Amino acid sequence: MPLSTAAILEAAREILAQYGLQDLSMRRIATALDVQPGALYNHVPDKQTLLGGVADLILADVREPLGRWRPAIEEWARDLRRVLLSLRDSAELVATARGFDLSRHDPTRHPATLLAAAGLPPDEARAAAATLLHFVLGYVAEEQARLDSARFGHAEPGQVGGDGGYALGVALILDGVVARLPAEG
Repeated sequence: MPLSTAAILEAAREILAQYGLQDLSMRRIATALDVQPGALYNHVPDKQTLLGGVADLILADVREPLGRWRPAIEEWARDLRRVLLSLRDSAELVATARGFDLSRHDPTRHPATLLAAAGLPPDEARAAAATLLHFVLGYVAEEQARLDSARFGHAEPGQVGGDGGYALGVALILDGVVARLPAEG
């Protein structure tokens, strides 16, 4: 396969899944693609751009369900968690890419649109969607850290709140949204 940005990003995603964020290096990617590290820079200018591209790849796998706002957002949050849990250290990578404004994909756009359509003012809809994203990223980052800890024999992977704690957290955030929606009358 010829070297391309897509091939580089896919190799990076595979390395992330297998080895984690700490071992995601341009040298390791080059080795996986059987090229010299300098060849990568013809397609990806720097590691920050690479991280943003991998974050975009990860986030592109999240489905955007339609329907009534609350069930749709609950489904979006479940799917985001599923996607993040499928790749080691992905929550940390996505949070870092967003923090440094490296990602072009805005995962809050869809839930914010649903919340605004439900009656939340646009600024509040964006803030609520960002709060939900921060909860998901933090929750999954802790789950992934516990899984890593368990790999090294230090903790049981189920010591985070699990599915029930996650669903409760999402429900609490959405209950706060309900409290801010205009009264129907």
